[in-house]
Amino acid sequence: MPVSDRPETGADAPSDADGADHGEGRPDPEAQLEALEDAVGRLVEVYRELKERADRAEAAEESLARALSGAELDDMGSQEVADRLQELAEENRRLREVILEGRERAARIRSRLILMEDEA
Repeated sequence: MPVSDRPETGADAPSDADGADHGEGRPDPEAQLEALEDAVGRLVEVYRELKERADRAEAAEESLARALSGAELDDMGSQEVADRLQELAEENRRLREVILEGRERAARIRSRLILMEDEA
């Protein structure tokens, strides 16, 4: 039998999910139903993932809104807010350095007081 006349088998055969004709030129309804179920299943999964992303984004937006509500940033644009946040971050670094220096000085003073107390 020539190659073109042989029936297709295995991986070469078209799947029923492709809507292949069966019998009298009609597609297999079960195969179409399965293909539709698969497509709906994929859509439901994509919807679930998008809903989760939207929920996370809404939670983040609410958190940011609460954080900014008392910051008096109502009339500022996004670049101005970013600049102000940068200034605050730099100020926080400077304040941390001052606190560390203060702790070191307090520790030295305490050590001196302990030494003076022992000598007295």
